[in-house]
Amino acid sequence: MPGSLAWIADAWRGTNLNASDLYITCARGLTPQQLAERMSDHQPAEIGDALTGREASALVDLSQTYCVGRLGQSGDWSFIVESGGSEGWALDPAVSGDGAEILIFDPRPDDPPSFFRYLADGELQLHCELGAGYYPSGAQPDLLRPALEAAGVIAPEDSLDDLLDDEELAPLEAKRKTLEVIGEHFGLDLPQQTIEHGQLPSVVTRTSPPSSW
Repeated sequence: MPGSLAWIADAWRGTNLNASDLYITCARGLTPQQLAERMSDHQPAEIGDALTGREASALVDLSQTYCVGRLGQSGDWSFIVESGGSEGWALDPAVSGDGAEILIFDPRPDDPPSFFRYLADGELQLHCELGAGYYPSGAQPDLLRPALEAAGVIAPEDSLDDLLDDEELAPLEAKRKTLEVIGEHFGLDLPQQTIEHGQLPSVVTRTSPPSSW
């Protein structure tokens, strides 16, 4: 069973790293280097020294280097944790071509709320806010709805009433539970201690501002 991803919600609050150092993109069906190559705005995407999050962030100068990623593997999922100006939720769905699946966890520290995206078959399958209501879009907008209802994050779709005020989850708790549901649905576990405190191989993913800027 996958571990909980709830720690991401707390990490985005800046306990150990700034939210801008925790743009997380995961891929099934790609190696970490293949994921880096698809996300990079330049080629080749050369793998560099192992860095901590703070060390990666220190390389971002917003002149020649806009975003630095750190690469890892967890089960059958590759992941990149980016510092700086990530493409985030605006990443081209084409990165999920050739049978790959892509999960994007974008903290959007300067323009909340945070977002989650699921890309597959070169298309956006699901886009939804994290912990700020549930207004999904994409080819499979109801993909997580049953699990989110069962977890008490959202009211049943056929309910005549929304959750009562005293039953509504606080935004942070709703974000935690939503992340738990995502981890369970996709069989995804991410190593909290390694991501927050450890060193991982690095790669420059952007040498120009992201298109969303």
